[in-house]
Amino acid sequence: MSEERIIEDRESFCRAIRGIWWLTLIRGILLILLGVYALINPLMAVAALVQVFGFYLILDGAIAIYAGLAGQTPSRLWTTVRGVILILVGLFVVGHPVIMAMIHATLLVCLLAVSSILSGILEINVAIRDRLEIEGEGWLILSGALAIGFGLLLLISPLAAGMLMVQFLGAFAVLAGISIVVLAFRLRTFGMRLKS
Repeated sequence: MSEERIIEDRESFCRAIRGIWWLTLIRGILLILLGVYALINPLMAVAALVQVFGFYLILDGAIAIYAGLAGQTPSRLWTTVRGVILILVGLFVVGHPVIMAMIHATLLVCLLAVSSILSGILEINVAIRDRLEIEGEGWLILSGALAIGFGLLLLISPLAAGMLMVQFLGAFAVLAGISIVVLAFRLRTFGMRLKS
């Protein structure tokens, strides 16, 4: 490879980095804003996500109705009916985002709680059943008891636990956004250094 070609490639690379660093900056800022919003108002953050899902259901239903009416499916009637049902559910979700957010958050936490309780029961069962064959069965029993306790705590107030999880994700988004903003400025500095 010639030296001229290397210089051209380097200049092209510098232009590309200088040209896109601000996109990374915008991405980081948006992630920080999303995280702060989830920290301040977790229920509304979940409601916004639920509304996006509602719009998806409406769009999916419209596509199903079109496919059913156009005859581009083996079962035109059922595809059309499915599309109508999807649109109705989507309209309900979009019209009642806070209620749906509370239902989704509660359901998710209840599933997590039941999973944790079952896991704890299985761990205790294994520890007792195989206590002669394994070492440290006391730790396994303790781990199982803690898992059951965690599941029961989640079941006591699933909505509060769901909102706490959203806030945790919001904090993670803020940290990720900050790291992306730092990366954007490093890309900008790197591009300027390569230019000179």
